[in-house]
Amino acid sequence: MRVVIFAFVLMVFSSWSIACESAAGESCLTVDINHDDGGKTSERHGQKMLDALAREGCDALSYIDSSASETTKAQLVFESAPISEVSPSLPEYRLIARAKTLEGELTVRGAVLVYAARGITDLSHLKGEWISFIGKDSWTGYRLPIKVLNEAGIDETTNEFYFVGNHVGSVSALLHKDVLVAVVAEPLAKRWAEPNELAIVAVTDEVETGGWWLHNSVSSDRAQRCAQALTQIERPEFKSLPAWIGGFVTVEESQ
Repeated sequence: MRVVIFAFVLMVFSSWSIACESAAGESCLTVDINHDDGGKTSERHGQKMLDALAREGCDALSYIDSSASETTKAQLVFESAPISEVSPSLPEYRLIARAKTLEGELTVRGAVLVYAARGITDLSHLKGEWISFIGKDSWTGYRLPIKVLNEAGIDETTNEFYFVGNHVGSVSALLHKDVLVAVVAEPLAKRWAEPNELAIVAVTDEVETGGWWLHNSVSSDRAQRCAQALTQIERPEFKSLPAWIGGFVTVEESQ
């Protein structure tokens, strides 16, 4: 039995068209965010992050035009997937900033949540239940957790899968009892478990975090300014990104 339901109708703008105010002597940098792992998709939240980056010295930014062809890539790109997975697909880009988790780590895992009162300690006991995920291209919200679930005999033939598009939506589905099991990134699972009387039944292997990639045509000086700006913006300013991200470090700081 395969059931795929979307909890929200997401107006997913993988790219917004927002006016760019050029800094003196510099052309606009186009920006794109991959929302495979969630993050708010509204124009308001997208612009808030650009404003924060401009305040910190990375200005003249504009989201790539939504009418651009699929072959047209932005110059500054966010990818939440592990950098080793993304690098081969972006040969003309260099990594300028790594995402760190809410705990300040450069690796992240997925987690499986249930209500603590159920006393479940074995994933195999979850057969037949509704499970919320982020999306099939989310590493912490599907790709890693599905491995541990499969090992316990759970798949789309034994359980109902519910794809909600973001981590907040996944745990909300559990709290509202739309599902009995929620898959989220481990940093969020740890933060949400105790206050909501939830328990972490399992965690996945860890993978390296993703980050921001800048096209090689952009000057080193501008790359450095934007990398530093990314380390300075605060969490309420980048809600366009996955909720498990606590901030960024430059590539040099991550080594």
